[in-house]
Parts: sequence; structure tokens; C-alpha cells
Amino acid sequence: TDTMKVLWSYGDRDPVHGDLKDHGKNRGARSIHFLGPSFKKPTEPQLKNDMRQWDVTVKNVSIDASMDTLYWCKILKAPTLREKHHIIGYEAILTKESSTKQPLVHHMTLFECSPNSYPGSDPNSWDVWVKSSGAVCNSNLLTPRDWDSCITPVATWGVGASGQFLPEHIGIPIGGNKGGAKYYMLEVHYDNPRAKRVLDHSGFRMHYTRHVRQHDAGMMISGVSISDTQMIPPGQKLYRNVGICGPSCTGAVFPEDGINIVSAALHSHVAGRKMKLRHVRDGKELPRIVEDDNYDQSFQQIRQLENETTILPGDYLITDCAYETIGRKRPTLGGYSTKQEMCLSFITYYPKIDLAGCYSMTPVKEFFETFGVFQFYSMNMTDVENLFLYNGNILDLLPTTALQNAKEYSIVDEEDILYKESILNKLIISDPVEFHDRTFLSHLNQLPWQEPLFTRRVEQSILTGKHMTFCRVSNESISVAAEIFKYPSFEAFVKPPSHCPYHHFMEFNQSSAARKLSSTKALILLLLLVVRRYL
Repeated sequence: TDTMKVLWSYGDRDPVHGDLKDHGKNRGARSIHFLGPSFKKPTEPQLKNDMRQWDVTVKNVSIDASMDTLYWCKILKAPTLREKHHIIGYEAILTKESSTKQPLVHHMTLFECSPNSYPGSDPNSWDVWVKSSGAVCNSNLLTPRDWDSCITPVATWGVGASGQFLPEHIGIPIGGNKGGAKYYMLEVHYDNPRAKRVLDHSGFRMHYTRHVRQHDAGMMISGVSISDTQMIPPGQKLYRNVGICGPSCTGAVFPEDGINIVSAALHSHVAGRKMKLRHVRDGKELPRIVEDDNYDQSFQQIRQLENETTILPGDYLITDCAYETIGRKRPTLGGYSTKQEMCLSFITYYPKIDLAGCYSMTPVKEFFETFGVFQFYSMNMTDVENLFLYNGNILDLLPTTALQNAKEYSIVDEEDILYKESILNKLIISDPVEFHDRTFLSHLNQLPWQEPLFTRRVEQSILTGKHMTFCRVSNESISVAAEIFKYPSFEAFVKPPSHCPYHHFMEFNQSSAARKLSSTKALILLLLLVVRRYL
């Protein structure tokens, strides 16, 4: 179901004889999912007698007033458990500043780590990192390379959410001597547009039990790979991006009987308006796994499915996002800041497999050719592809060198820094001649995005063109090569007529109103004819 916005108010006293008093300050609004199942939290006696808690939080992260966006990572050590236990749910632990209407924490994710992923890695380093306060995430200068092994999500929380408790037949494994993760990484995204100065210690409270359930569950991320090749033009009422998890991943990693999805969370930033997780098999789209045509980025509650959805090897999972950029003067690029965009699905499923994520992006060469650009100065297209595929954005997140230098004089506009430091702003066009000596970002800015035919052509070219998919696995013995394929051709799913009495009531009222309107028009026309006859 779509997200609904509910307005509420109440008076200080009960009305007497129909006399309603003004509600004063007793009013508010919140987003809610009216229909669909809700997570069943264990009772207090169960939590006390049968469950254990593990609090995973950052330690006194200092948020400076000049930090608009910050991703902070902290390594944690799992509880010592000789036997396998099951995580059955988790809740967010938020500081006061993130429990308000304008929270500081935008989202958090807890990842499993694989300490032996890199040759020459020192296993003893992990215990040192556990004692440290953490570091900026994804930074080539500040983040140890070994942290790149922390890729398998275990818990996720987005602004406005309340956490997740799993169905009674599944649990996420923790502990034990047979391959259980020993170290975890907590990633916290801080969004600080109001320039607050805060000391934060947010994180998760993980609930786990020694009573192992029937199935091991896992979590994976699917959607658009985070890079500057995700682009939404300015001034658009709705513009779509899609991220595809294709057969090269589902066919290589999924078991023969497939996986069963029990819940999913949709994640985008400020421009997100519509999101859906689509499921395609044998040239036909099956019912949407999750769909929200009224997406609210400030209410990112995980959706528990009413009926589990089975994804078989060879199926497609498509995360489909639509954005509104009316009022924006420049293209919006993919990235970690809330001023940039994402298009992701966090999927909880069972049985657990060695899959951490499944993403796609427009192949680099095809991306530039879509906009009529074929070559840059100082590097060939292969070098440019490597820049995107292996180094990531020059400015993935803040704070960076540019922002740290900017602190010396004032609080700066983060959007200006993001544009200045983008890879697209450092690539200078050499071919074709008519665009030469122009950065690719300035080229994007000069395109006629106000022309609907041009914008739709670009949108469809990227949507239905080639996609490069990446299958990220946590098992070092499994290697799945990236694949380039064309957008799959399939018969789109059509929603059946609603059986909700409210919709029938509205349809009846609308048809009744139409009949009344037609009758009124006929009566007015008849009166006009009569008046005209006697004039």
C-alpha cells in the first residue's frame, strides 16, 4: 500500500453539548502504512526470559556544524557465543537529536565483516579497530582497506522507521564456531542541513535467542549502483531510474528452490516520489513485491509482506524509482548525500545465501554516448570506465578534504562542493568538436531539459538500453563476473480491480455525481431552449 499522511489534533477537554474547543498546539501529522501486516514484537516476558540484547552503537561521534553530510563507520565485536544463535529482531537506539521531527540520523546499516578477505591482512587489527571510535566510511585515505569486506547487511533502519522483528520461522544467524561472523561494521549516515553541533551515540539494539528457528535468514541490497552515472535532470515532475538484479546473479547464487522474501525496505533521498520492487519471470512481470506511489523519504519503515514471495534462479528483481526535481536548476546525481540520490531495496529473505548485494548501472561508455560524448582529454574511455568501476566518486561523502578546507572560512554550500568534486566535472570533452573544452557536467547543464520530448527520449534510452549488473558475494570462493545486458522485455503486471469497499463507494459516488451532473446539464439546456423559444 502507498504511504498515507495522517493529520491529527485533539482538545484538552471532552466536548460538552457539541461545543468543540480549539485544539491549540495539540496537533500534528505523520506518515503511516494503513494496510498490510505489521511486525509482531515479542512480549516483555519473552524479551526478558528468552531473549538477549546486544547494543551496537557508535561512540561519541562529533558532528560539527559545518558537516552537512557524514557517513561514519564503527567496527564492533559480536558477543562470544559457542553455539549458533538467531537474531529475531532489532530496534534503533537514537540520541535526543535524532528522535525529533528533524532527526540528525538519516539511516543506519549493520554489516557482517569477513576478516580474511585480503592477502597480508593482520587479523589482530580488528580488535584494535573495535577499541577505536571509528572512521569516515568509504574514504581511500581514512578507511582501512579491510573494512571493504564488511558488505553483508544484517540490520537496516531509515528515518521514521521503528525497526524489524522477523516471522517466527526465521532468524539471522549469529555466533557459533562454524563460520559465524566475529566482527561487524555499523554505518551511520548523518544529515545535518541545520548546522547542528552534536555528540552522537546512535545505533541498534539487536534481539537474539539461543532457540534456533527453522530457517537461517539473510539480508541483501539491490538497486542502482551508487555513482555519478545515476542522473536525474532538473525541472522534472517524474523521472525514472531502475536498478536490475538479473539472471547472472540469481542464476549463479540462488538455490534451485529459490529464496523467499519476507520483507523489504525502499530507500531514496529527498527527490524520491514513487518506488517499487518488481519481479519478472519468463517474460512476464509478477505482482509487485513492494510498491509505494506516495513515497515519503522521511518514513522509511520496512514493509513486511502479507505473503512471502519466492525468487527463482533466472528471475529479475527490478528496483524502480521515480523522482521529482521541479525547482532544481542542475541535474541531480547519484551519491551518498541527501542532496544526491539513491534507488535501493533492502530485502530480508531465507534461506540465507552468500549474497550481499545485486546492483546495476548504465555502462560507462553507453552513458556518455547517450549524451553525444565519445572522448575526453588525457584519458581514453577504458580509463574513464576504470575510474568509475574501481575508484568510485572522487567525493563519495562528506567531510572530505574540500569540506575540511572550507571549514576555515565559513559554512559552505554542500551542493556546490558535490558538483565541483564530481568526476563528471573533471572530465573535459575532446570529441565531438562542438562540445570540446567543456566539462561533461557543464555539458549536462546546457542540455534542453525543459523540452519534454528530449527528456523522455533520454529517459527511455537509459531505461531500456544496456545495464551492467554486479553480484556482490560474501564467500571468497564464489566469483560472479559483471554482465552487460539489455533491459528485459516483459509483459507488465496490471493490478486487478480493488475489492476495497472504500473504492467501490468512491466509484459509486463518482458515477452518481456524474449522472447528477448530466441531469443538471440537460435541465439547464432544456430551460435555455424554452426561454429562447418565448423571447
